[in-house]
Amino acid sequence: MMAREAGAALPLAWLAVLGFLLVFLVTAGLDRMDSRQWGGVGVWVKPMKFQLSVALHLATLAWVAGRLGEEWRMGFVVQSVLLLAVLMAVLEVAYITFQGAMQQGSHFNLSTRFHATMYSLMAAGAVVLTSAAAVLGVVALLDGQARLGPGLRHAVALGLVGGTVLTLIIAFDMGGRMAHHVGTPANPEARWPLVGWSREVGDLRAPHFFATHMMQAVPALGWAADRALPPAWAVAAAWGAALLWAAMTWFFYRGALAGRPFP
Repeated sequence: MMAREAGAALPLAWLAVLGFLLVFLVTAGLDRMDSRQWGGVGVWVKPMKFQLSVALHLATLAWVAGRLGEEWRMGFVVQSVLLLAVLMAVLEVAYITFQGAMQQGSHFNLSTRFHATMYSLMAAGAVVLTSAAAVLGVVALLDGQARLGPGLRHAVALGLVGGTVLTLIIAFDMGGRMAHHVGTPANPEARWPLVGWSREVGDLRAPHFFATHMMQAVPALGWAADRALPPAWAVAAAWGAALLWAAMTWFFYRGALAGRPFP
């Protein structure tokens, strides 16, 4: 029934979310048993972060797609976008996890022709995976049959499109620099807990985090606005939340570029 109603891509996306969460649990177990390190942290830490992040990203895409009207949800555009996103997510996480197991870097690794090629393919895959959100954001705004309140509709569009644009700007900047630090940390151990951002120099991972999670934060605020405000005010609140989040992200980005540590 689910496959007939939603098309093959939507249940596949939710299955991928579940798969990434299960892989995360396995990787977390490996992290507790394996003391090897790469870049000053356990070899499994980066794979775990990406497994969770990609699971959340796919869950966001799947949730938005599931709220669309049948014509869009079952249509070629949404089905193709979801399938491509799942494929890119699997390939990205598989390579990052494999490199962690090999105690080698995945990003900025040009040490061999193989690694250089894989890094280029990862960049292309990340663009596809991220851009899938922008496509669904536009569709959510255009689809008059979508089961979205007025505030949430605008918040989804603004959050997904804005988050995509900001994420790609910062990601391409890091790729061009072949580093996420702006400056050289005197003490690489001086990092924020959990996220690992430098507390000494600019770290582009911080604004990248806020850019990516604009895709969840702004829709969540739009959902709340629909329940607390009249429709016109809910739309205004969605725009306000999107602009404030984007401005905050840009502020952190400019700070990182200037070599200032977060926040």
